[in-house]
Amino acid sequence: MQTAQTHSSALEAAVAYAGLGYAVFPLAPGEKRPHGRLVPHGLKEASREEATIATWWRSCPGCGVGILAPEEVLVLDFDDPTAWERLKGEYPTLGDAPRQRTPKGGYHVFLRLPQGVRLSATVRKLAGVDLRGMGKAYVVASPTRLADGRGYTWEVPLVKPEDLPQIPEDLLLRLLPPPPAPREVVVGSSSPRRLRALLESYAAAVAGAPEGTRHNTLIRYAVAAGGLIPHGLSPEEAEEVLVAAAMRAGLPERESRDAARWGLKVGEGRPLALEDSRPSEPRNYRARVYARMRRWV
Repeated sequence: MQTAQTHSSALEAAVAYAGLGYAVFPLAPGEKRPHGRLVPHGLKEASREEATIATWWRSCPGCGVGILAPEEVLVLDFDDPTAWERLKGEYPTLGDAPRQRTPKGGYHVFLRLPQGVRLSATVRKLAGVDLRGMGKAYVVASPTRLADGRGYTWEVPLVKPEDLPQIPEDLLLRLLPPPPAPREVVVGSSSPRRLRALLESYAAAVAGAPEGTRHNTLIRYAVAAGGLIPHGLSPEEAEEVLVAAAMRAGLPERESRDAARWGLKVGEGRPLALEDSRPSEPRNYRARVYARMRRWV
């Protein structure tokens, strides 16, 4: 089957990308910015409608192609080829993912996010790597050529979003906020009372998350709550408490439930180390007497 990356015509490529499930829009000839006249609102006007796409490129055949991947698709943008080689060495399966070479020798690597997981395009957790796609940040695509003649080429062909390889779990966790350390709220290393108190403290943080951070805050605390499941916390109870908190913060129920379930599942495989929060008893008689006297004062 012919794919977008085999086309030399920008119009043919744009139509093929749209057929795979990616919204597209025209770029100014020889540049990486949206065409100001054809799409004055930039990537907000990205479309998969063939008639719209045809109108754009018939009006300006020399336009490049911008791809706005859907929210479940993460594009790792490597400006530095050494950053790509380093990360591929850590996660060899990345080498099989659809990959586009950029004019400067970098790469665009397309991956699928797990259901319910979303990332911010502003995350800077990996040296030399920007996050694109996810319905937020576009990438320039083949057969676009810049003013100096350099172009974009596919090394591993693009496929439909649902056919993309899922991002390795450990890599995804590096891009998410780390789970919080357990707060010493009640006595007992893993008593039901303490587990419930920890869960409620996590839920309070989720409910109070400001707009723009709500989804990632939910995931962060869901992973933490999942780390309590091996200690006896009910996963069903944790899910309901976290989903209710996320909805109070303003997230839709479906998004909240998907994110909470993913975080709890991941966290369950990474149990939190719960130290016994009971104060240690003084070792000798004199120290015990002094300790009691201090409590009486």
